[in-house]
Amino acid sequence: MNRFIRRPFTRAVLFFGLAMVCCLLSHVPAYAAEQKNVVFVLDASGSMWGQIKGTAKIEIAKKVMKDLIQAIPKEFNTGLMAYGHRRKGDCRDIEMLVPLGPHDPRAMIEKVMALKPKGKTPLSASVQKAAKALRHTEQKATVVLVSDGLETCDMDPCALARELAMSGVDFKVHVVGFGLSKGDQERLRCLADQTGGLFLAANDADSLLKALKATVKKVEEPSPPVVENPGTAELKAPASISIASSFKVKWKGPDSRGDFITIAPKGSKDQTHGNYAYTERGNPAQLVAPSEKGDYELRYVHGHSSNVIGRTGIKVTPLTARVKAPASANVATLFDVTWQGPDYEPDYICISLPDQKPGSYKQYTYTRDGSPLKLRAPSEPGTYEVRYILGRGDKLLAKTSIEIKGVTAKVEAPASANVATLFPVTWEGPANDADYICISLPDQKPGSYKQYTYTRDGSPLKLRAPSEPGTYEVRYILGRGDKLLAKTSIEIKGVTAKVEAPASANVASKFSVTWEGPGNDADYICISLPDQKPGAYKQYTYTRDGSPLKLRAPSEPGTYEVRYILGRGDKLLAKAKIEVKGVTASVKAPASANVATLIPVTWEGPGNDADYICISLPDQKPGSYKQYTYTRDGSPLKLRAPSEPGTYEVRYILGRGDKLLAKTKIEIKGVTASVKAPASVKAGGKIKVSWQGPGYESDYICVSEPDQGEGSYKEYTNTREGNPLEVRAPADPGKYEVRYIMSQGSKVLAKTGITVEPVTASIKVPASVKAGGKIKVSWQGPGYESDYICVSEPDQGEGSYKEYTNTREGNPLEVRAPADPGKYEVRYIMSQGSKVLAKTGITVEPVTASLKVPASVKAGGKIKVSWQGPGYGSDYICVSEPDQGPGGYVKYTNTREGNPLEVRAPSKPGDYEVRYIMSQGDKVLAKEPIKVD
Repeated sequence: MNRFIRRPFTRAVLFFGLAMVCCLLSHVPAYAAEQKNVVFVLDASGSMWGQIKGTAKIEIAKKVMKDLIQAIPKEFNTGLMAYGHRRKGDCRDIEMLVPLGPHDPRAMIEKVMALKPKGKTPLSASVQKAAKALRHTEQKATVVLVSDGLETCDMDPCALARELAMSGVDFKVHVVGFGLSKGDQERLRCLADQTGGLFLAANDADSLLKALKATVKKVEEPSPPVVENPGTAELKAPASISIASSFKVKWKGPDSRGDFITIAPKGSKDQTHGNYAYTERGNPAQLVAPSEKGDYELRYVHGHSSNVIGRTGIKVTPLTARVKAPASANVATLFDVTWQGPDYEPDYICISLPDQKPGSYKQYTYTRDGSPLKLRAPSEPGTYEVRYILGRGDKLLAKTSIEIKGVTAKVEAPASANVATLFPVTWEGPANDADYICISLPDQKPGSYKQYTYTRDGSPLKLRAPSEPGTYEVRYILGRGDKLLAKTSIEIKGVTAKVEAPASANVASKFSVTWEGPGNDADYICISLPDQKPGAYKQYTYTRDGSPLKLRAPSEPGTYEVRYILGRGDKLLAKAKIEVKGVTASVKAPASANVATLIPVTWEGPGNDADYICISLPDQKPGSYKQYTYTRDGSPLKLRAPSEPGTYEVRYILGRGDKLLAKTKIEIKGVTASVKAPASVKAGGKIKVSWQGPGYESDYICVSEPDQGEGSYKEYTNTREGNPLEVRAPADPGKYEVRYIMSQGSKVLAKTGITVEPVTASIKVPASVKAGGKIKVSWQGPGYESDYICVSEPDQGEGSYKEYTNTREGNPLEVRAPADPGKYEVRYIMSQGSKVLAKTGITVEPVTASLKVPASVKAGGKIKVSWQGPGYGSDYICVSEPDQGPGGYVKYTNTREGNPLEVRAPSKPGDYEVRYIMSQGDKVLAKEPIKVD
């Protein structure tokens, strides 16, 4: 295909890779108001099961797509396409799930959430199909490509983009690389670069959603204006560039809608161009050189008229590369490749068959992994080429031949083994990291198996026998390519089992089962209905619990089977019939009780460990209740009454299955309460409340805003604190309610209004203070027990501070100044709500210090230090290593020890610092070097 085509590939939205290809289309002519039409093409290929931070990419994509679909403007038309979601290995598995039409978020989300990745990644075929579906409209389209991988169906998306550009379909492609390596991102970037789209990288749900919203926002932006008479343009670029290199072009021109800078062979027709960049993407433009050397021309193309209005010459020079690999290597092994070359971001070293075209390969590694790098040999022996490939354009720069040799292997297994057991396998072989030993039916293809274990588990290793008897093969499989290297036959034999259970048992009770059988680690004894398939059951216990073991009877009476099940494969080995019988119960409760009180209930019944007595509304289903108590608490037991008066039932419930065995009627009666409080109180003060009410243990008196719901409050005190009691008033003045709350159901039994009046405060401080010094503060205010005076930065929120002192420390009081100089505020804080009642500015001025120390000292000796500084009570002189942070030291002495003072030298020789540390903030005020000999 000719690399130089006649018009750019411009404007619609496809996601693929995750690939969610989101085709945002415009149904109207280019210069009219644009109707936005969106077709999402979603990647449901197998690679979407790959994980990012423990979560499958398909799950991340579904959540992000759901959020995006719900955020799309309602005036958009939308559609949905997916691929790789129905069949494995089928490059034609592409389906339009929701035809283009008025945006229907519910239908689209339903289809997205149902996708299950299975197949390949036909990126190019999906774009091609979308373009074909859109071509009849002859309208602009924006493609948003979200890809988690490269094309896997032998098509070149970049080549397809160039082909579509010639076809007359007007596309713009935005590319989002989801979880892609930088090299893979570069190999998809051409779709954006050649169409004027965005290229964005995403590595998690947040960045994916952000990237996709950015593409939708870009679609909503108006197109640049059309300049009818563009005049001329100027281009400035290097005189020469290397093939496939990225370079910048400065330009002066009209920047009309659709204008672009391109590179074309010198002397070619004006309609011919290669790589290009739209001027709307910025100045300078970023272009990629052709992959063939020669004389070229940079051209400024006016998009509206397709005329070249500016040009300048440029020379493309060749590049050389070299690869060196061993003469031979074994299949599927890693071998070293030494290389020299340009090492552009997408360049790679690959191994290919001699007749494979550049860009096709068996394995590859990016050159950014360094030289030498590791390359994986193919799984088939033969003659291959190790190649240096220029990632931009897949141009072959260098190659060398390599012989890939076959390998042999050997497996030894016992002649027979019982179903589902572990048996030993001894093997010999290459033991590559993905190789494995498996057991398969003779007619199963290599790569298909019943059980497997990796060879990295050593030889001999343990392999699990299938659950079905028969003739099988133990195989050595080359993990890269699933190639069969060795096999041996093994006979898997059936096993028998026996179960013995009582003829009958009561519902939900435990009964003993004696069993005989293989006792494999996953085997279990279960109780099932006769028509339930093996693997389905009502209750089960593993055989590892021994024989006899305990099994729980179902909650429904009837005829059942006790079964021995082979855990691997859920195969039924033995069964015995058992009759599960119903049971009866009775409950006695008083005819009535007050709300939220404890009710005595006498009961008779099976008393199983999960059985319970509950109180429910008559129309509540068994298993639903207001309160409950387990029968294991004895008879009689205490049951809490609901908080709402009415007619209820006290019930005996069989805990296994929530089966109703007995019930009796009870009337729950309401209770009343009253509260008495003063008409008003100061903000943050204490409210004296007298109350009358049931006084249940967890009942409380609270202060709430009038519109706060039951159970919501500003402050509260439990009624068990006495009568009268005190409740703290809120910090904010206003109208409130004092409420009596019955804790059972957070029910308001009584309330009365109260006004919270504002309180004021004032503070007086000096205009400035030295850093780390003490600030003398005189204050006026409520002086509540936990109120405090603090020093804060002006932009710190209420309750945030650098230093503080409680007001209970007296008036005036002292607060420590911060260690860092600057502008601060001294604040009076009412602890109730951390409310600022008063504040005033203060300047914290810097403090300095100096040190005088000897140039050196013997290890472990004493250093005599003369110092000047603030000498605050906890300041200290220390010896630190030069790279230790403030507050880090080897030895120290407090400044209160005198001047001069002595500090012990470290025992380890080396270069150190003697530092003056202001303890307030561990701030270094001075330091001097010292050598410890």
